[in-house]
Amino acid sequence: MKSIAFYNNKGGVAKTTSVINLGYELAHESKVLIIDTDGQANCSRFFTDKPKAGLDKALTSVEVTPEKALSKTKYNNIDIITATAALNRAAVRFEKLSDEEQAEIARNIISFGSEYDYVLLDMPPALSQMTEKLVSACDVVFIPIELGTFSIQGIPTVTSIVSRCGAKFGGCFVTKFDRKNSADEQLLKQLKEILGNKTLNSKIPFSRVIKNSISGGLTASEYMGWTAPAKSYAALAEEIKERV
Repeated sequence: MKSIAFYNNKGGVAKTTSVINLGYELAHESKVLIIDTDGQANCSRFFTDKPKAGLDKALTSVEVTPEKALSKTKYNNIDIITATAALNRAAVRFEKLSDEEQAEIARNIISFGSEYDYVLLDMPPALSQMTEKLVSACDVVFIPIELGTFSIQGIPTVTSIVSRCGAKFGGCFVTKFDRKNSADEQLLKQLKEILGNKTLNSKIPFSRVIKNSISGGLTASEYMGWTAPAKSYAALAEEIKERV
């Protein structure tokens, strides 16, 4: 089992969209558990009609079992630990626990995925004690980024957060990439100068296919699998498999 967190301290970089599509691609040949750690619960609503308080309960008790925390999805090889709006209240209670208790609960939640090949964590932009402990319990962290001057300048901050958590930095991949925009090409060059081979080769293009598929409750491959945007997530999944 490989546990992978997707984190960036900036919102709107397609973390949730990437987790949804990567989970689908990985599930072709593997069993996947997705953990929604964002109180907005967008990932949970995509995969389940009525998200239950899965992570909310697991956060505050080591007694919560996988059977109580996990939900089935519409995909045979994908299960999910869902979030609801109650997650924010659970996070407050979590912060009142001792550091040792927090770490034990985080490890316990990740271990719910022991029967799976991959555990994917959709992280919120804000790094709370809850999310920090979950990141610390993961094998590796990948950072999705939408290219921009401020985003590039902020990469050292994000990687330092990952390092502070004691997690392995797997690399950074670009989302919403506009190949027709020379500025994006220049910014990608700058990113590679900063991160070297930690910049993944796979790029997710700016595309209506991806946006419309999520709006329709489908992955990009289900919506228009023959298109380049859909194939880009398949390529990214293969590259991540190689790196973990």
